[in-house]
Amino acid sequence: MMEKRAAVATILDVAKEAGVSPSTVTHALNGKRPVGEDTRKRVLGAIEKLGYVANHSASHLRSGGSKIIGCYVVDITENFANQIVRGIEEGLAGSGYSLLFASGVELGGDLEKVLRFFQAYAVDGLLICHHLTFDRESVRLLSDSSLPIVSINKEIKGVYSIIPDNYAGGMQAADHLVSSGMSHPAMLAGPPDRDSSIQRILGFRDRLRNLGMALPDGLCLCGSYDFSHGFEGAGQLLDRDGEINGIFCANDYIAAGAINALEAKGIHVPSDIRVLGFDNRDFSAFWNIPISTFDQPLQQMGFMGVGMLKRLMEAEATQKDSCVKLQSRLIVRKSTLA
Repeated sequence: MMEKRAAVATILDVAKEAGVSPSTVTHALNGKRPVGEDTRKRVLGAIEKLGYVANHSASHLRSGGSKIIGCYVVDITENFANQIVRGIEEGLAGSGYSLLFASGVELGGDLEKVLRFFQAYAVDGLLICHHLTFDRESVRLLSDSSLPIVSINKEIKGVYSIIPDNYAGGMQAADHLVSSGMSHPAMLAGPPDRDSSIQRILGFRDRLRNLGMALPDGLCLCGSYDFSHGFEGAGQLLDRDGEINGIFCANDYIAAGAINALEAKGIHVPSDIRVLGFDNRDFSAFWNIPISTFDQPLQQMGFMGVGMLKRLMEAEATQKDSCVKLQSRLIVRKSTLA
């Protein structure tokens, strides 16, 4: 009996059960307008009692689409995610689509749970803003899904992806440091299992080789994308080779730590050692020694992701397994101006 009622329940039913207006139910679901906590709990209780999620999907399907785009962000507190979301919102402006958010914190990073969540709300398509490594089963779930999906910032096999060209960024880092006077290179890379770090290492090493230089394995240290890795790693590099005069850091936090460690040892940046970062974090322009870095096309990726998802949803594009790579922009500041 409950299953039959869930199949025909409507927003009006939920509103009546919760003692609120139909618009309040909608706002409680999509989060576009603030709803009091007590009201929201009554709405959610009515939804659970009536089994409204299944009906939510069916009612939208009957109308020819929900006009909702799902957006799964692994960590909404990350600056890169905020920038991508700005581009997504710009791409959706005036389109008639609404955005339904879910985070990795909320759904625990379980891709099967993520897909079930968005399918329950009958989203017309899904944007994934991610940077962590997916296991093989997660990749299969995404690539086999009938739901149009675009991945932003993470290349996923079988899914249309839009990412920064980190390999090209590594090559450009080598060119810039060499042109700034670096003759003995080193690198403080990110985690060894992160695509961004792996590609930046490869690009940096390959371009150095083309320029007649080597990056020995012992002078490329992997670690977390944080200040402590830069601070401790800079000291380790100097212990291994006192002639180092250029360090490419895989992000600005690492670069900031390296600069502070070098200055604490009486080694001047950039006259003794040039330090180059990546990501153009807010603080990089105001560090004690402003950090040369790369500005990633994050908003552009979000904007393009929406455009590509619309094409997939409207069957104007059929090639799912494709990857677009966008270039980052070098920003030169004091840390490499020897």
